[in-house]
Amino acid sequence: MRKATSLTFAAFGIASSLWLAGCAATTKPAEEKSPADWSAIADRDWQLMRIEAKDKTLMPMTPILASVNFTKDGKVAGSTGCNRYFGNYTRNDTALDVSPLGSTKMMCMENAMEIEDAFIAAMSDVKGWKLQEDDLLLVDGSNKSIMTFERIKP
Repeated sequence: MRKATSLTFAAFGIASSLWLAGCAATTKPAEEKSPADWSAIADRDWQLMRIEAKDKTLMPMTPILASVNFTKDGKVAGSTGCNRYFGNYTRNDTALDVSPLGSTKMMCMENAMEIEDAFIAAMSDVKGWKLQEDDLLLVDGSNKSIMTFERIKP
């Protein structure tokens, strides 16, 4: 009888271990999240809705329509609301680094220059990205949103 009880407990122990191992293999810890899908971002035009300047929030309005497009081959281009800009970027999951940008140098209305200056400065501070609902957020090193874009619908 004692041998049968030992075998029952051993079988129960093995079955429990296998069950727990199966559960562990199919669940991820809460802190492990898969990165957002870059294909939802790349090769699409995004319009600037908000920018966090050093001391204030700027919300561009027509006709000052700043934009961004990250191509799949590592290029970034768009409009600051007045001038066109271009550059390169590197990305690893949600980490994003934008090279110093080149741009045209047309004369702009005063409000457009404020947006342009803040835009160029913020792009140099970008360290990551995330999607929040349908908006693209570019974030700084502390994961604080510094620019918010919405997708431009064709």
